[in-house]
Formats: sequence, C-alpha cells, structure tokens
Amino acid sequence: MRNVYFAILLSWISCHLNGQQNNTLFLMHELPQANIVNPAVPIDCKLFVGFPGIGSTHVNAYSTGFALSDILVSSSGDSLRFELDDAISNMSNKEMIATETHLSLLSAGYKYKQNYFTIGVNEKVNTYSTLNKNALRLIHGGNTQFEGQLTNLNGTRVNAIHYREYALGWAREISKRLSLGIRLKFLFGKANIYTKPARMSLYTDAISFETYVASSMEGNMSLPVDVTTHTDGKLDEMVERDNVKTGDYLMNRENGGYGVDLGFIYELNENTTLSGSLLDMGYINWKSDAYALESSGSMDITFEAIEDGLGNLDAVTDALLEVFNPEVAAEAYSSPMLPALYLGISRYINPWLNVGAVFHTELYRNRFHPSLTFSGNTMIAKNIYGSLSYTLQNRQFNNIGAGIGAQFGIFHIHAVSDNVPAFFNLMNAKNVNLRFGISMLLGCGRERKNFGKDNGIRALPCVGDPYSAIKSRKKRKRR
Repeated sequence: MRNVYFAILLSWISCHLNGQQNNTLFLMHELPQANIVNPAVPIDCKLFVGFPGIGSTHVNAYSTGFALSDILVSSSGDSLRFELDDAISNMSNKEMIATETHLSLLSAGYKYKQNYFTIGVNEKVNTYSTLNKNALRLIHGGNTQFEGQLTNLNGTRVNAIHYREYALGWAREISKRLSLGIRLKFLFGKANIYTKPARMSLYTDAISFETYVASSMEGNMSLPVDVTTHTDGKLDEMVERDNVKTGDYLMNRENGGYGVDLGFIYELNENTTLSGSLLDMGYINWKSDAYALESSGSMDITFEAIEDGLGNLDAVTDALLEVFNPEVAAEAYSSPMLPALYLGISRYINPWLNVGAVFHTELYRNRFHPSLTFSGNTMIAKNIYGSLSYTLQNRQFNNIGAGIGAQFGIFHIHAVSDNVPAFFNLMNAKNVNLRFGISMLLGCGRERKNFGKDNGIRALPCVGDPYSAIKSRKKRKRR
C-alpha cells in the first residue's frame, strides 16, 4: 500500500512541476560550466578558458501543455496536417511555451588563493509565451460551444528578448564549510516584445446568438521597424526596416540594464553538501525604437461570429482589428529579467558515487514553473566522468538526463541534457535541452588542494592525477 501511495505522490508532483533547465548540470560542481548556474562554484585549476563561440552553447525548448505530436498529425503519405483537438484536450486553462538559445562568445576563469574570478560574454535569445485554452477553443471550434455563458479569454501574452550579457564573477571560500559567489551582469538589449496579460471576454446569447467581445491589451516593443500612425494615434502600418546593418544591430548599446546572480555552497557535514543560487535578478531599459501599444473596447460581432471554426475567421479578424487597433506612442520602458532559483543537496555514498536532488523554479509573470531532479555522479573510466538524472515535470515520466565530461590533455569537452530520450522522439517531447562545448584547463595539479575539499565524485577531471580526490577521501576516512 505504501508503494501505491508513493506512486500517487509522484504522479501529483509530476503534474505540478513544469519548468526545467540545466538541472543535471547544477550538481556537477567540478565542471567549469557549473559556475553558470551557481556563481559560488570554483574550479580546482589555475586557469579556465572557453573557446570563443563554442565554450558552452545552451539550447532549450519546452511546452507545459502539449507536444508536437498533439498539433501535427499524419495525413496522406508522409505529409502532416495541423490539428488542435489533442493539444486543446491536454491543456490546462493557461499553458506556457518557451525557447532559449545561449551562446558563449567569451568565457574565462582565474583562481587566486581563496578566490575565483570569472569573466563572460554571452548572447541570449529567449521567448516565453502564455496561451489561453479558451482562446484556442474559440479559434478552432467556433463560439457555439460557449452559448449562454461569459467566456474568459484572459492571460494570453508574449515575451521575446535578444540581449548580450557582459558578466564579472567572484567566488570565495569564506570558511572550510562555506563558499559564496556573486556575478554582476551588464546587459545590452537588441530586440524585445513585452506584453501584459490580455484581458478579454466573449459572450454568446443562447437564443439570439448575439455575440459580444470585450478586450483590453497593453504591451511594449523595441524592434528595428518603421511605424506610422493615423491622426488619432492608432496604428496605420508597421514594416521591417530594410536598411538595418547587422553590425549596427548587434552593437547597439542604447538599451542598457543590470543583473546579478548569487550562489552558495555549504558543507552540512563530511558527507552532505547543500547548494543554491538565485539567478537573473535585473532589468533592461529599452530606449531605441521603443514603443508602447495599448488597445481597449467592446463590440458586437454577431454577423461576423465564428460559427464554423476557421472558416469565418478572416471576417472576425477584420472586425476586431478595426475596433481594437492599438494606439502607438514612442516611449521608453523597462522589462524585468526572468528570475530563477536552484536549491540542491548532494550526498557522498562511496569513492565512486554521490547522489543528489535539485529543485529549480522560474518566476514568469507571477507564476512559478518548478521542476525536481534526482541525480547521481560517477567515474565511468579514467578521465571520463558522468552524471545520470531523472526529472519530474510536465506530466511526463521519461525525463532521463545525462551529463559527461572527458579530459584530453589540457582540453576537455562537456555535454549535458535533462531529457536524453527526447532526442529519439522529438514529436512526443515536451522538453528538449542540451548544453555542450569545449574549453581548456591549465595549472590544475598544484591548485586542487588549495580550494576546499572535493565534495563527492568529480564530474570532470583537471590535468593531473584523476584519483587524488579518492585518495584524499580515504585519508580523511582513516582519521
């Protein structure tokens, strides 16, 4: 009976955990890239240098509500057709779709006594969009399904951002048990779309079939576009600027902002280590090509109402655009970053294995998107170390992750993913992510004994004796 209760508990947790990013990496503390998700993590070497452009690349895409197989179904032959029925049936009232692409242009770290200093330049493109289930039901199935009721269409929103990050980090061993880290980030925005949750409702009379819609929407954007307005301030035309030079766009420094990351590592006892970090607290001020958009109103769309799904959508769209055409004004604005919290615990089992758990959550528009990961790190072979993880999230139970670090002289490579099976079944995956890269570690032999003890198995060796961590562990056990 206890096993049944445990299975029910795991099912409930999985249904309520739906955010995932770099969870496997978080407890691989000997990987230099672990400093990305916890600025308190040092290296045991004198110098770390990531190869420009390929030091560490991160790609991530996830949906909290549906997979590609829910919206693309097989048709005649090898073709696919767009279908919303399965996607809508699997959705909650609001679902999130997100993508992330992070490219390391420059990364380096230098160890000096009890301090570890880092520098990084990263290009980041993120999108976070929220969909309202009823809005998709309306578009797909028409308004007859909502007869006699006031239908809530609130919550749809879009956030897309491209920015460059210049980061300076400092980690320091405060005591034998505690290490702290901080990273200051100077942000320069390149493009942005930032909207508030749309407020929209629909009412269809069950007898007369009269249909009314009311809406209020606000948003901001900073894009290389040309905007013209009518005399009343409402949008006339928005077109992409055709004379934008790529260099001017990429080197735009008008949209400045700041951010900070904080982290800690605390040895609770000889076998147990706690760690955590709070990332991406900050904002960007948008000034170049910055606009504010706002629209509100209500109207009777009875004659243009959607009765046959997408068949009558054009008429309804034209009517809605006429009433809800936004007012546009050139106006600077600020957009917050997306804060993320990591909390981890790792436990030393034996010289070849440690296990741990990581809780991760992001706060997006007053809604948390958490995930929970269990992992184990081990030595696969000399100079090859790995991690295996299992994540509860997105109402799926096949989120098996893996990470590997391998040493070849002064060069090392890393590859980490929280959901390896997704690469073999992309159509049914709700989350796909991968971090990979190549870098160099120098001066490792004389540094490892100076920056605290090794907490469990090394996920990635430095140049020198890869077994020294195990030897030092055995010596401590004898004492």
